[in-house]
Amino acid sequence: MIKIAYFIENKIFKDKRGTFSPLELDKTGKNWVQSNISVNPRKYTLRGLHFQKNEYAQAKLIKVISGKILDFVVDLRMVSDDYNKIFFFELNEGDELLVPRYFAHGFITTEDNTVVQYLVDNDYSPENEGVKVWTNYPEIKNEMKKIDPSFSEKLIVIADKDLEEK
Repeated sequence: MIKIAYFIENKIFKDKRGTFSPLELDKTGKNWVQSNISVNPRKYTLRGLHFQKNEYAQAKLIKVISGKILDFVVDLRMVSDDYNKIFFFELNEGDELLVPRYFAHGFITTEDNTVVQYLVDNDYSPENEGVKVWTNYPEIKNEMKKIDPSFSEKLIVIADKDLEEK
């Protein structure tokens, strides 16, 4: 069983045509059931903190296809010493991160035109979907200040309200 989220070092092959980077599935020991792609035209696009509950909990393999993100995961396992603890990862093009089941996941893009692929190891269930409001975590706000996202406090309140309604 995976205990904590971890970075997977990956190779990127570059030449005059562009880049090639394999998704290292054999390093994860998981059977993936779905692949998702998030296309984010604007820098400072925020996604998350999402998770699935109960028997629909999902592990995720995150890979940055292009651009950069500040990725964050929150341990939701109540029996864990790391319960409600946040872990941050700066991911560049080609980087991968394995997020275990029972962790909330989110990221903010730090470049325009960032594309993120993620695989999940369990089916999606709308009835078991959960969202953590990111503004409830001072550590995330502090990390946001480091990258100086350009959105207003009004937008933060609107984002919180939208997430609370889900």
